[in-house]
Amino acid sequence: MGSTSEDQLEDFPMGKLLLMLLFSQVSSFFTQDSEHENADEVCQVANKRPPRGPGFNVEEDKLLISAWLNTSMDSIQGNDQKLHTFWGEITEYYHQYKSFDSDRSQPMLTQRWGKIQKVVNKFSGCFAAINERHESGKTEQDKIADAKKMFEAQEKIRFNLDHAWILLRHQPKWIQLMQELDIKKSKPRSKSSITNISSSSTTSTHIDIEEGTNTCFPMSRPPGKKAEKRKLKETTDQLVQIQKLHQEKKERDEKKLEIMKEKVEVDKEKLRVRKLEAENRKFEAEMKIMSMDTSTMNPEQRAYYSKLQMKILQGDI
Repeated sequence: MGSTSEDQLEDFPMGKLLLMLLFSQVSSFFTQDSEHENADEVCQVANKRPPRGPGFNVEEDKLLISAWLNTSMDSIQGNDQKLHTFWGEITEYYHQYKSFDSDRSQPMLTQRWGKIQKVVNKFSGCFAAINERHESGKTEQDKIADAKKMFEAQEKIRFNLDHAWILLRHQPKWIQLMQELDIKKSKPRSKSSITNISSSSTTSTHIDIEEGTNTCFPMSRPPGKKAEKRKLKETTDQLVQIQKLHQEKKERDEKKLEIMKEKVEVDKEKLRVRKLEAENRKFEAEMKIMSMDTSTMNPEQRAYYSKLQMKILQGDI
């Protein structure tokens, strides 16, 4: 309503002026009441939002990273896979191999991975910068401590994802992702460009870490169906090969035993023959002595051979 001059107000009857004032107050009342109702609705909607769950612990982070590594390294997957399907498989892996109570949903896992990737990537940059200084006398632990100080100075927060960094730092898939992000950092990128990665790597190991350490420990990857079938086939082939080698060795041992038996029999026969020959030579010598004519011998010779003949007859020789 436009402004009304004093002359115009004087022309209005008192009844109309009162009606106009009443209308203005009623309109203002309903407007304020509507604003209060809208504010109440916003508060109700805010109150209906689900409460934020507890933060991820180290074991959850390790399993999430393991799921991300193994899903992205699956030879069946590729760059064309849908983001939802990709994270659906990660979520399935997470809940299949968890050894603790957890009801993390796919959005929660996706959000947590985004934070891990962002923070660990920044810390990796700090650690690389420290390494490039080539400071003599600095140990690995010293460099990590310096990188944490640099991270805290840059980000204004402490770095508390040591377990995630150690788990990822040497993984080919993580290194490849970081290289891709470095190439694309000057270009606009969508969320899917971060999570949809190539699966060219054939690495098939997990990494487990002890909290508070900076050493990587390999652990066996939970096998998939194809891996289990391949492993079963390899095990069967190995058993067949072992049985074959065992049978061949058994046959060789049996053959060697037969040869040894034959050699023993031959040696026995040779010994028997040599013994027989010796007995024959002894018999011939005795017969020669027994057949000697002692009548033509001198007394000494006659006495010697007579004594030998007597021993032969008595069996003393």
